[in-house]
Amino acid sequence: MQAYNKSELENYFLAEEAKKLYQKKFLSKEQLQIIFAQLAQLKSNSNIFFRIGFFFLGSFLISTIISACGLILFQLISEQYQIIFFFYAIVAYIGLEVLVNLKFFRHGLDDAFLLSSQISFSIGIGILTEAILPVLITMLLLGVFFAIRFINTISALLAFIGWVGIFFNLIVEHDVMPMFYLSFVGLLLAILVYFFVVHLSKNQNFYPYFKTLDTVRVASLLLGYLSMNYLVVRELSESLMNLEITTKSDVPLAFVFYGLTFLIPLLYFFLGIKWKDKLVLYTGLATLGFGFYSIRHYYYFFPIEYVIVISGILLFIFAYLIIQQLKNKTEGVTFQPDSDSEDSLLFNAQAILSLANAASPAPTQTNPMEFGGGGFSGGGAGAKF
Repeated sequence: MQAYNKSELENYFLAEEAKKLYQKKFLSKEQLQIIFAQLAQLKSNSNIFFRIGFFFLGSFLISTIISACGLILFQLISEQYQIIFFFYAIVAYIGLEVLVNLKFFRHGLDDAFLLSSQISFSIGIGILTEAILPVLITMLLLGVFFAIRFINTISALLAFIGWVGIFFNLIVEHDVMPMFYLSFVGLLLAILVYFFVVHLSKNQNFYPYFKTLDTVRVASLLLGYLSMNYLVVRELSESLMNLEITTKSDVPLAFVFYGLTFLIPLLYFFLGIKWKDKLVLYTGLATLGFGFYSIRHYYYFFPIEYVIVISGILLFIFAYLIIQQLKNKTEGVTFQPDSDSEDSLLFNAQAILSLANAASPAPTQTNPMEFGGGGFSGGGAGAKF
């Protein structure tokens, strides 16, 4: 199913881990150069800005190809113009397979062809069916296919959006259940997706997808919070359920959403520390900040300058107390320099160090004292008296 050669992928991820070990001073520059010389590298860009630049270059390239083909096709197609989008999707997919054969991986050029193929096909489905549900199903299926075959994170996010959008569309447009349950359905979907992704992450055979799975995991955490956030629930209630909320009225079960607006971020924060998971911890901090904004959007307790000053003082005190508690710890959540302890990193580190040591020449020792023959202050018997 994967478009890339397994050994080439292993070399790519070994090289990435070698860079991390070099940055953490586990490898010398000479060892890093030896490793890179022995590993056949895929054409990729680790710098996000270079990758974005090549993405725009690839978008310009695919648009040029499509425009040239469009000049011919628009003369042949008069009414069934949606066919042109399927043709664009096929052309972009062929170009993507060509780039894969040329060993492009997370380069930027391949991302442009990949997204062009997915988006063009989805637009064609939307024009052909004139409905949102088929587009969402297409996003789910194509996203899963491209994410698995080309190990692409954006495709996984599109699949996640399609998966969630299908349920939301069934509730809002097709009245599968009352819209009052929309928030709880979003929370349930987030929980299911999160633990499914965690289950996949435990399998070391899926190591090429770890970054993609982490992204989907963060998206599910955000979905679970936003489904229960008071601001989101209130705005959706006013737009979808046509509720008129005044100073004397509120959304149904408002106290639940008030509480979960702050309890869910605190739960993320607690679980992030307990599980030693940075993604959960950072998501908890981000959602907690959005929770304060959500309440202040409707209720003004202090002027904004007072809120900023008070928040800064509280954060400083909180950070100082946490540092004092963690600075002397040597395991678990500590204030010591980070040392990666993931099993996958340790396995890759062992392979990299073995490769570097095997490639390094064995040191030769020379002894200036030559025994025998009486050459060093009579240190041995010779043939002369």
